[in-house]
This record gives sequence, C-alpha cells and structure tokens, in this order.
Amino acid sequence: MTIHTKLQKTSKNHVKITKTKALAAIGMIAVLLSVFTISSRPAKADQFDAQIAALKKQVQATQAAADAKAADANTLKGKIASIQADIDAAQHQLDLTNLEIKQTQVRIEAANRELDHQKAILKDNLRTIYKQGDVSPIEVVASSRDLSDFVAQQEYLSAIKQKIDDNLKKIDSLKKELANKKDQLDAQSNQQASVVAGINAKKTEQQNLLAQTQGDEANYRKLADQDNAKIADLRRQQAAIIASFSSNVRYGGSGGYPWAGAPFPNSIADPWGMYQRQCVSYTAWKVASSGRHMPYWGGRGNAYQWPSNARAAGIPVDGNPRPGDVAISMAGSFGHAMYVESVNGNKVHVSQYNANWDGQYSTSDVSIAGLQFIHF
Repeated sequence: MTIHTKLQKTSKNHVKITKTKALAAIGMIAVLLSVFTISSRPAKADQFDAQIAALKKQVQATQAAADAKAADANTLKGKIASIQADIDAAQHQLDLTNLEIKQTQVRIEAANRELDHQKAILKDNLRTIYKQGDVSPIEVVASSRDLSDFVAQQEYLSAIKQKIDDNLKKIDSLKKELANKKDQLDAQSNQQASVVAGINAKKTEQQNLLAQTQGDEANYRKLADQDNAKIADLRRQQAAIIASFSSNVRYGGSGGYPWAGAPFPNSIADPWGMYQRQCVSYTAWKVASSGRHMPYWGGRGNAYQWPSNARAAGIPVDGNPRPGDVAISMAGSFGHAMYVESVNGNKVHVSQYNANWDGQYSTSDVSIAGLQFIHF
C-alpha cells in the first residue's frame, strides 16, 4: 500500500466520521427543537374534554342524588302528615277522656255533697223526733193518743230512717262506682298520653330525618351548581382557545339561517336531528340549502362525530379545504363545525353558529392546521 493510498483511505475515513458527527449533531438539534416546540406549544381546547366529561358525570351523579333526596323528603313529608293525623286523633281521644274524668270528678263531688246532705237530714230528723235524746220511750208512749198512734210514730221514724239509709247506700254505691270509673279513666288517660308522646317522638324523629335529607339535597344541589360553574368556566376557556386560532371575527346578522330566532339553548331538533342554533345545525342547513344531500345524523350529531359519520356514509374527509366544505375542529367537549366560505392560503374564511357558546352567527378566518374537511 502506497503512502498516497494510505492518505486516500485516511481521508475517506475522516469524511465518514465527519458525516456521522454531523448527522448526530443534526439529530440532537432536531430533538431539542421538538422538545422546545412541544414545551412552548399553546394549550388546546380539547385538553379540557376529560375535565368537562368528568365534571358532567359528577354533576349528573350529584343531581341524581339530589333528586333522590328530594323524593325521600317528599316521602318523609307524607309520613309526617300521616303521623300528625295519628297525633290529632290520639290527642282528640285523650281530650275526650280527660273531659270525662273532669265530669266524673264533678259527679263525685256532687255525690259527696248529697251524702253529707242526707246525713244532715237524718240527724235533724232524729233530733226532732227524740228531741235530741231528752224524751224517753215511756214519754213517747204517754204522749201518744193510743197504741196505734205510738206504732204509727215508730213506723214513720223507721220509714224515714230506712229511706235515709237507702239514700246513703245509693250515694255511697254511686261514689264507689264513680271512683272506680275515675280510676279507669285515669289509667286510660295515662295510656293515651303515652301513645300521644310516642307518636310525637316518632314525628320528631321523622322531622329530624327530613331536615337532614333536605340538608343533604341542598348540599348536592350546591355541589352540582359548583360543578356547572366549573363546566361554564372550562367552556369559556374553550371559546377563548377557538378565538385564539380565529381572526377577523365578526358578529351580526343570521347568515340566512331559518332558526336564528329560536330560544338558546334548546332541545328543538332541525330536520337533520341537530339542536337549533348549534354549530352543527347551521352547517347541516348550509349543506342542504346548497342542494347537496345532508344525511340525518340525529343522536350522533356532535361536531367531533361528523368526520366518522361522513366516512361511514362514504363522504370524503381530509385536510384539504374547498369552498362549501364543512370544517371540523375536534377541540372541546363537542367539537366545532364551520362552513367554509373561501380558502385563502393557510386559512379558511368560515361562517358559523355558537363559536362562543352564545348561539350567535359569526364569521372568521381560521387556520387550516388541525382541521378536518368534509366534502359533501
């Protein structure tokens, strides 16, 4: 091998090494650039999808729980009303018993007074006949006109005494009867009072449960409101991101859309199964109004579903825009549909509804990058 050959081989090796180093350096620069590009890339609207979806599920769960608590509260209210009716009925019976006790007590007191009165009559009659014990039986006989008169006086005295004794027995029997009745009524009153107290305790328990249930319902409603507020905030951020890749945004007019005056938001379906004043309803109407066939996609009409719907229907979808296409952004929870009015370099001029979650018509210039175009 000559010196020239050696030099030639060394030169070739040097070139190979130089190329290898250069390629390695270029690869490193590419990696660094890609890292820098990724790290400095702005947020995308679709990064909120998972958060919104999770919050929606949470809202549905909390609202369902709140509705269940509301149903429980209505059931408890019905139970409390029924318990209150039981309380009213038991209290009415107790009031009647207590009234009967009072009436019985009045009769007992009247019987006591009558008993005392009959006893007084007996004493007075005895004192009158016997002159308080000063008249002897012989004097009675002596004062009588004859034996028959004496017997008559004795019989009269016995009759009076017997009558008073009978009255005393009747009154005493009535007293005992009334006393027994009062004892029974007292026992009945105590039992009824216990029933009323027990029902009242049950009512208090149900009222406490109702208060707790209503408190739980309020808490669930509050959580749902908080999550809805978070969803609204995320949607505002989505709208801001959509606005960030849009320019020359202009509002005004209706774009000829026939349902521009419909309430918003609503659940009123257009002929293609889309809710009116949503972006997809507008683009469906635009396609149909141009004389082209617009399939019915109700039930799967979110904008992010349109590319797969179109492919399934044999309608071409790609990244190359043409006027009359429907441009689809996959950003956000539902995506966004726009009608391509014209193509201007790396941007398309579009008309649309609800770009800012407001149900309004607008036009704007949008970057082609990241969009999918459906060629109806």
